[in-house]
Amino acid sequence: MFFDTAMRSEPENMDVLQNLESTVMAFWQEHRDMTDYAAARAYEAAFEHYRAQTRGHQPKPCALTGLDRELYEAVMRICESRLGRPGQPDPDGDQAKCISVAELTDCLRRLRKSVECHTKNLGRQGYLTFVSQFVR
Repeated sequence: MFFDTAMRSEPENMDVLQNLESTVMAFWQEHRDMTDYAAARAYEAAFEHYRAQTRGHQPKPCALTGLDRELYEAVMRICESRLGRPGQPDPDGDQAKCISVAELTDCLRRLRKSVECHTKNLGRQGYLTFVSQFVR
C-alpha cells in the first residue's frame, strides 16, 4: 500500500496507487530476485511516457529490456486501463473510475518517491517488502 509518512489522510486516487502496486507485487511473486530498482525504473519510464503526453510531445520509446521491460509493460496496461483507453481490462473488474493523464502522472510520481524512501530506509527490496504487507 502506498505510504507517505507526511500524509495523515488517504491520498487521492488511492485505488489507482493500489492497482499499480498490486501489479508490481504480482510480478515480484513470480520474480523473487527482483529489487526495488526494477519497480523504480518501471514507474519512472511510465511517468516519463505520460509526462511527455501532458506536454503535448510524442513519448520516446521505452529503452528498458528484460524483466524491467516486462514489469513496465504490466504497469502500462494498468495505466492505460485507468485512463479508460479502449482495449484495456478494468483492473478492479467493476468499472473503475477513469482518471486524467495529469492525475496518473501524480500517482506515478508518488510511487517513485515511495520506492526511493523505502529503499533508502529498508534496503534493496525494502519497498517490495513493505508493500507486500498490504497487497495480497
